[in-house]
Amino acid sequence: MRKAALVAILAATALAASCAPEPPATDPVARGRQVYRDLNCASCHEGSLLNFFRPVGPPLEHVGTVAETRRPGVTGAEYLRQSVTDPGAFVVPGYPDSMPRGLGERISKEDLDALVGYLLSLR
Repeated sequence: MRKAALVAILAATALAASCAPEPPATDPVARGRQVYRDLNCASCHEGSLLNFFRPVGPPLEHVGTVAETRRPGVTGAEYLRQSVTDPGAFVVPGYPDSMPRGLGERISKEDLDALVGYLLSLR
């Protein structure tokens, strides 16, 4: 009986630990990935059953490379930052103008910097 109780306690502890929120990342790219997850960017930029496997927004697998050439005379970082803070400034052909407005006002400059850094790392 004691052994079963100990196993149950250990299992409950492991389950609780796996459900705990992730601590804030200190690595900028990891922090950007966390911001990406927290903002639920994948719901539009990755295919799913909800949108029949086609993303609503442009896919981001190689956005670090694509962003560098998306708009002549604009760096990849500038393009990505503007895509978050002023999403209607440039809409990727073939995709609707559906990026949430006001997103740049809802996240801190540090989180925006981290998000841009993470997206630039996707090569």
